[in-house]
Amino acid sequence: MRLAALFTGVALALSTLNPLFAADKVTLRLGDVKGDRFAALKASGELNNLPYDLKLTAFDSGAPVQEALNAGALDVGFTGDLPFLFVFAAGAPVKAVGAWQNNPDSIALLTRPDAGIHRLQDLKGKQIAVNRGGWGHYLLLGLLERAGLKPGDVTFRFLGPVDGRAALTSGAVSAWAPWEPYIATSTAVDGTVRVADGGGKGIMSGYSYALARDEAINDAGKRKAIADLLARLAKAQIWAQQHPQEFASVLGKTLNMPTNITSSWIADARIRPLVFDASLIPTLQKSADFFHRYQVLPKAIDVSKAFDFSLSAQANQVAKSAPGDKS
Repeated sequence: MRLAALFTGVALALSTLNPLFAADKVTLRLGDVKGDRFAALKASGELNNLPYDLKLTAFDSGAPVQEALNAGALDVGFTGDLPFLFVFAAGAPVKAVGAWQNNPDSIALLTRPDAGIHRLQDLKGKQIAVNRGGWGHYLLLGLLERAGLKPGDVTFRFLGPVDGRAALTSGAVSAWAPWEPYIATSTAVDGTVRVADGGGKGIMSGYSYALARDEAINDAGKRKAIADLLARLAKAQIWAQQHPQEFASVLGKTLNMPTNITSSWIADARIRPLVFDASLIPTLQKSADFFHRYQVLPKAIDVSKAFDFSLSAQANQVAKSAPGDKS
């Protein structure tokens, strides 16, 4: 994967910083989804003069980030809130250590203009692509409730985002529930459209988390590095909000995407850092209870132990200065 190769090159470049101290530096193995966090860190200058090494790997969605964390292949992973529920429920040694928010409407249901879906009630009898256990799955269940429909009124096709896009454009499904940047790409390139009232506002939290393995949290060197990285990420996200055109250009070059698509992505997602404290627990608990009610999550879970707030002090100070979401 081109993006993975780029990350590997950056990891090698980062390892050459401060060579006199390289032997003493810890290495954080970081997994990201689609690379927007990494691009913001790089473009804002927050990757300059790191007192630790970063080894970065890119993934197409949150589930493989979780798998890599659970397998011990990563120390830290950036992903949406919902995939985390499943590895936590399975007893994975992983905790949420930081958070940010996407505009909930940047998670939305798309359709083709010729698919006959003009309102949510038109979903009845249709096949719809979603990522199992992720944002798309949760959104569709919420939209069906909004429309007064039941899960049995539609056929779920469980596909990752790349295959979901292909299924919609080929006509194999009538709708697909992606997030940014897949929305910006599909609407601009494939000519797909949003389903009326098919956005995530009122259903989705839009929260994403920085997750860390317990062994990394408990390692003194990595613990300090994670806290520093979280603060740098918060600063980078604020920088990206304040420099949307520059960020869109960097993001386009990093991911080999047209700038009109990355600009649309940035404007839609409106990513902002969050103060990471106990006020986030009820939101994740609501999501866990919702997925359990629909038997997506196999058992009821208490998410209060899913968080470690001890590394977030620096990042929280930065997040408090972040512009609010004006939606």
